[in-house]
Amino acid sequence: MTALGCALFAVAVSTAPVVSTAQTAVAAAPTPVPVPHPDFSSMNFLLGTWTCTQPLRGKTRSETDVYSMSSDNMWMVDAATSPPFDQYRSIPQNGMTYTTYDPTIKQWVAVYYDNLGGYGIESTSGWQGNVANWSGKGLDGSTVTDVITKVSDTETSDAQTMTDSHGTVSNVTISCKKNS
Repeated sequence: MTALGCALFAVAVSTAPVVSTAQTAVAAAPTPVPVPHPDFSSMNFLLGTWTCTQPLRGKTRSETDVYSMSSDNMWMVDAATSPPFDQYRSIPQNGMTYTTYDPTIKQWVAVYYDNLGGYGIESTSGWQGNVANWSGKGLDGSTVTDVITKVSDTETSDAQTMTDSHGTVSNVTISCKKNS
């Protein structure tokens, strides 16, 4: 075969349709992955709108919290808004807390962030009677504990202790009442 013949044969082979006589395998149906949804029954009383107050720098700071469920029911979402308070905080503070249950560590986990750069993560084993003890540690070494008491389905009290990275301790009690 000449060089021209080889070239023509290569062109013909490369443009010819490829036909396979092999049988196509039928793909197996995907196995659904079970998604264990947290049991929020102990926290469902929180769903709705709450007004919270706490003493701060000699005044009373107010906050509105709206609790709802995420669209996939994996998270309880708290959208918190606090109006400008004093000369140290002259803009509204808007925070979000997402709470879910982690079955691998058997802990409820709350992840918080706000529009002022604040963030945090806390966990609890859950309600013991009408009390939930939350605790967390910041990346800077600060710590926080929240002892939340369910006074009723429409009232809570949160005894919060924060220790900053320098060891300064501050205590505050946050009182909340449900609006709807």
